[in-house]
Amino acid sequence: MTVQSQMGNLAAEARARRSLARAWNALQMPVIATVAGLFVTSVLLVCIEVNPLDVYAALLRGALGSLFGISSTLRWATPLILAGLAVSIGFKAGLFNAGLSGQIYAGGFVGSLIGFGVTLPWGLHPVAAILGGGLAGATWAFIPAIMRRYLGASEIVTSLMLWYVAIGIADFLVRQFFRDPTSAAFLMSVKVAPSAVLPSIFPVGNVSVMIFVSIGAAILLAHFMARSVAGYEIRMTGANPAFAHYSGVPIGRRMVLAFCLSGFLAGMIGASESIGINQRFVSQFDPGFGFDGFLVALLANGSIAGCIPAGLFLGILKAGGSEIERTLGLSKSIIWILQGSIILFVSANRLRGYLAWFIGRLRGR
Repeated sequence: MTVQSQMGNLAAEARARRSLARAWNALQMPVIATVAGLFVTSVLLVCIEVNPLDVYAALLRGALGSLFGISSTLRWATPLILAGLAVSIGFKAGLFNAGLSGQIYAGGFVGSLIGFGVTLPWGLHPVAAILGGGLAGATWAFIPAIMRRYLGASEIVTSLMLWYVAIGIADFLVRQFFRDPTSAAFLMSVKVAPSAVLPSIFPVGNVSVMIFVSIGAAILLAHFMARSVAGYEIRMTGANPAFAHYSGVPIGRRMVLAFCLSGFLAGMIGASESIGINQRFVSQFDPGFGFDGFLVALLANGSIAGCIPAGLFLGILKAGGSEIERTLGLSKSIIWILQGSIILFVSANRLRGYLAWFIGRLRGR
């Protein structure tokens, strides 16, 4: 073996070790937080004389034990992945998109409007509705982004306030112009055209082709952030604004770009719910995807691609909750306890330091 080949092998081994180290650093905190959350939930279940293993078995059975369960898991994972991406792109730029739900709402309204108000061929109609919803979400995110850039207004406050504005405008327009005359109890629009409905990929359940769109969006966004100049500038803006400024990075424009990308992804969620799940605009249709997106982003630990497994994990929790309620007689709120416990631990950035200290003490003995 020549010296050059030996050097090449050593370099390849070093790259492999660095890749494994990066993967472990990315997975360490989410795994610890999830295990800790499961432990806390198990303790609470034992206190009320319920076997935690029965609960977790029912959870997995409901989420993965049948074709309907898998379909339900993927149905929930689709918007959760997109919501996690929307939050993560904001985090990368040092921004906090607290008004994600308002952008989801705007996207849901515009997506349904294109669905029932525009005549297009079957293959093109859902694409137009999804893109239209995404643009609506990006437009709604553009307002707080511009206010942050030129006025210094907190994007947390402005985007959150615009959430209520989006609800008011959309509900008013539906009530005045687009309401389904047969719906008396709930405020909803007329149904979208059959050509606009998202096709399902399973014979049972509500999972649509948007699951592939969400995974593809994660892959494309990860590549954009890692390989493009704009992605690098967004990351530098969030990591070290002073360094980015003195390096010539247009910080203001990159913040606006990141926030609009976040809003576009949120708008896609709303549009897919309107033309896929509900097949119309339904007032208050968002079950909390905006806030769930923060949990997905936290579980992903700063990784864009990590939003895929994090979204799937939360999809399992949501899909399996009904089985827990049906077979064990427990409330689905046990899932909220589990999610809250995970948030508590994944948000504790000092946990890693305490764990390292504890392991060091054990080794010292």
